[in-house]
Amino acid sequence: MKKTKLQKLVLFLFFILFMLYALTLVFPFLWTMYNSLKDNREFFSAGGVWSLPHNWLLVNYVNVWKEYNIPVYFVNSIKITVIGTALTVIMSAVTAYVVAKYDFRLRKAIYGMALTVMLFPAIGSISALYKFMSDTGLYNTHVGIIILYSSGFGLNFLVLYSFFQGISWSYAEAAFVDGASDWQVFRKVMLPQARPALGAVSIISGIGIWNDYFTPWMFLADKDKFTLALGLRQIVLEQSYAADWPKLFAAMIIVTVPVLIVYSFFQNTLIENTVSGGLKG
Repeated sequence: MKKTKLQKLVLFLFFILFMLYALTLVFPFLWTMYNSLKDNREFFSAGGVWSLPHNWLLVNYVNVWKEYNIPVYFVNSIKITVIGTALTVIMSAVTAYVVAKYDFRLRKAIYGMALTVMLFPAIGSISALYKFMSDTGLYNTHVGIIILYSSGFGLNFLVLYSFFQGISWSYAEAAFVDGASDWQVFRKVMLPQARPALGAVSIISGIGIWNDYFTPWMFLADKDKFTLALGLRQIVLEQSYAADWPKLFAAMIIVTVPVLIVYSFFQNTLIENTVSGGLKG
């Protein structure tokens, strides 16, 4: 269909607005990146904050990597992210499948509770959760942090619930006729068909756990157990006193790049499968 002049004008204005919005997101990252390639003297020189580096230095990245516990933070973040993501996706998949496909008395109540819980701010339960973690010996442990991430509700539950509802039950009935158990139907019939949604929620959960600052900050005390997000806070405190901002910016880029790489590779899959899960419901 041919667009009228008014429609073209409106589309052009929207394009300009979205371009300006995109610049507000990209510019801070680019500003941080090119300032991380300067030495401290150049950064504090006249106009040094906005000018490009005269000498593009990578030594800040090397020094930050060596001087701080970034390798330890990386290992901790990878361990917590991988295990936490796997557990939360498995728990969400099991919960969503049972609620979506089995008819039992509390089915609607569980679904309503899953929606209701999302309406309450998490900060309201922090005091009780802190006491629970302390009393059970899970405080200041990676196991405790992973358990906190292993929820069966939240966004993962809603996406997978919608996706499972869109899968025909006739596949399960055929498997039952062949003698399959409920677990076998779930594992061998339903999960393979839900791979797109499982992939989407895995990426969302993984990025969320990787970037999470509040949970590690509340429940981890030892520096050798810090994640990257919490370790970056430690670097910020130390570097702000030293006023070595280029080195601090280098640490920020190191923390941010893994997430950007993952998202750049899987952004289409993430968007398509998340939308698909919502439409199927």
